[in-house]
Amino acid sequence: MILYVAKRILGILPVLLGISFVAFAIIALFPGDFYTLTEVGYVMSGMSRGDAVAAARALRAAAGMDKPWIVQYWLWFTGIVTKGDFGINWSYVLRPENGLAWTLIIAGSSMLWGWLLGLPAGILAGTKKNTWIDRVLTGTAYIGFSFPSYVWGTLFFVFMFTCVNTHIRGPGIWGLVGYELVGKPLSWYKVGSHILHLIPAWIIVSAPIYATVLRHMRSSMAEAMSAPYITVVRAKGLGERAIVYKHALRNAINPLISIFGITLPRMITSMILLAPILGMPTYGQFLLDCVLWNRTRSLFGGLLIYTGLLLVGNLIADTLLVAIDPRIRYD
Repeated sequence: MILYVAKRILGILPVLLGISFVAFAIIALFPGDFYTLTEVGYVMSGMSRGDAVAAARALRAAAGMDKPWIVQYWLWFTGIVTKGDFGINWSYVLRPENGLAWTLIIAGSSMLWGWLLGLPAGILAGTKKNTWIDRVLTGTAYIGFSFPSYVWGTLFFVFMFTCVNTHIRGPGIWGLVGYELVGKPLSWYKVGSHILHLIPAWIIVSAPIYATVLRHMRSSMAEAMSAPYITVVRAKGLGERAIVYKHALRNAINPLISIFGITLPRMITSMILLAPILGMPTYGQFLLDCVLWNRTRSLFGGLLIYTGLLLVGNLIADTLLVAIDPRIRYD
């Protein structure tokens, strides 16, 4: 197992390098850079246009951003190899106010809710195929798939706005905590406020995960229940519960483990547009701010973290699959 994980980690490195090259090239297509805004700031502060251009050019040259993007990428790569320097201000990228911690909390808990609800619903729908139970559960999956996260967020925002303007006592849920508790030390009351404020995000972010897990589990479970070995064990007189959970489920759950790796980055993507609507300082909002303010290096660092989450998620999924299914060998 250890050797298998080590080989997979070594295999991740060239993939991460290739993705970094593509990301660097795409970011280089952006018009201007951070020092373009600095130049505008110099002009607005009263500096002449020529002096502002010269000052911005000097800063750009000092940062190595006056060179072609391919040269910049090479300097970035050689800096990692020779000095371990990524050329990125990680202290800024990983600041608590930039929302990575809250993003992981919301994404991880939403994934947990999606799996806790989707897994038993998928098992039930698969064992009750083509019944009214199956149709109702599949219908909830279609609802979860049909609307993007920002649509659900907008509907929630409209609901809250309507409650306020019609003097209906709404729950007042936006942001991460009640306004009266901002800056206050952590307490059980503040924890409860956090949970209350996270309920809309949990529902909206976990909806596509719930739908994905339900549909895959239903399909795999229905296929497993019609397999010949299920007919054999049923003919031997084994109880239905043992047939479902001891035999069918062990084979049906493998495809779901495979999709585990893509769910975490997918939820982070859904939160990019959801965060501004709910007023939550998540990592998606940080990436949007980097785009708006031309913080290309910080944006590149954020994309590397996003890519790392995707690769680590796939590594965990493949490792679990190898550990659970004896038919899959480490080599």
